[in-house]
Amino acid sequence: MSRPRLTLVVNNEIPCTQDAPCAGQKSWSKRFEPYALKVSAPELWSAYFRQRFVSPREVALFCDVSFQTALNWWGAVTAPASHIALLMLLTDPGAAEFFHSRVGEAA
Repeated sequence: MSRPRLTLVVNNEIPCTQDAPCAGQKSWSKRFEPYALKVSAPELWSAYFRQRFVSPREVALFCDVSFQTALNWWGAVTAPASHIALLMLLTDPGAAEFFHSRVGEAA
């Protein structure tokens, strides 16, 4: 027994009567390029850790990670995983503003 199928019929000759979105509205995908954020994440996190902590050792102790992992973050080799990002956002009231301002400069 086959499943029912949905067929979409498009007629470009009949104009759409729906209102167009507001001209001032901008797509998030145009403001924040996902690949660019991924590439710049290690540098953003390195700048954040250098502003908030004195050394990679302090980062390692606070985030409960190895010293080598903290060195990788400090040196912009890698970016932390999502649970570390949440830890920083929940424990530092200025973290969101820091990233918002830095990403805003790059966008």
